[in-house]
This record gives sequence, structure tokens and C-alpha cells, in this order.
Amino acid sequence: MALATLAVITAVGAVSLFAYPFYTDFMAGRQQRALRDAFGSNRHKEAYREGRLVDGSALTRIIVPAMGTDAMVVEGISQKALNTGAGHYPMTPLPGEHGNVAIAGHRTTYGKPFARQEVLKPGDKIFLVTPFARHTYVVVPGFGGHTNPWITTSNDWSVADPTPEPMLTLTTCHPRGSDRQRLVTRAKLMTSEPVA
Repeated sequence: MALATLAVITAVGAVSLFAYPFYTDFMAGRQQRALRDAFGSNRHKEAYREGRLVDGSALTRIIVPAMGTDAMVVEGISQKALNTGAGHYPMTPLPGEHGNVAIAGHRTTYGKPFARQEVLKPGDKIFLVTPFARHTYVVVPGFGGHTNPWITTSNDWSVADPTPEPMLTLTTCHPRGSDRQRLVTRAKLMTSEPVA
């Protein structure tokens, strides 16, 4: 009897572990649709213009052709915010502004918008679309003694430090399925064009 109970518990645990990523993707997909619906509305534009975006509200759309990514990024990096897939480090500038815009994204759950971040290479384009402008960033060559993208520790907050030029930093967990380290990519702002 005890062996049968243990077998059932083990089977339920295995199914739960297998189903969890699908569940998080489903939930993030629902949230992404709601964010896209709200993005660009008059109410949203007003909140964006006045700097009243709260944790979890739509900030920008990120499009990274090389990664196959097209997702909404929310304000904040709390667990709630990141459950939508990707979040903007609130202590960093907004897209297109001077300094280092930093965005964190999931790699294996919650829609996994940064699942393929390791494929980025110098010259690849990253687009951030806000309610008012489309900003084009280009991945830069390695610098400071490391490649780009590069791996750092999970508690290396220096990746979000200010930069003298308008830059974008993407971060995600590394290795895949673990938050032991971070995979980081840096890109430079090339153009900003108004959107209708």
C-alpha cells in the first residue's frame, strides 16, 4: 500500500513539473493579450507621458528578429511584473532616453521572450516601440574584456548602471532553467522615430 501511494505521489509530482511551464506560458499569454489591448490607448499614453506607470503596466513592445521575440514589456521587475514575461528595471531610463535602459526577461517560463538570447551577435537589431516612438538599438561588439552577450553572477546589478551613451541591456537567467547566473546583452541606440 505504501509503495502504491509513493508511486501515485511521484507520478503527480512528475506531471506537475512537466505541466508547470505550459501553465506559466498560458498565463503570460493571457496577460500579454491584455497588455497589447491597453497599449497605446489614450489613458495609457497619458500615464506614459506623465510618468505614472505602475508595476506591471505596459511600458514598451520589444521586437528582436534574431531571437524571434515580439512581446510586451511591463514596468518593474517584481515577481508579479515578470510573470508577464519581461520587465523594465524601474531605476533605469525609459526607451530612447539617455543612459542605460535595462530589461529582464524569462528564458524558460512565462512566455519565455528571452529564450534565445544567446543567439544575439554584434549588429543584430532590437526594436523598442513605445506609444510615441520606435527606437532601434544595435547589439555592440564585446567590450570591457568580455564578449557580448556575456555571463555574470545573478547578483551583478552593475549591468543596469548608467552609461554615457544611450544603451539597452537585456538580462535573463543562465543556464537555461536556472537562476544561478545571468546572460547579458548590450545594444546601442541608433535611431528614434515618432509613431503615429
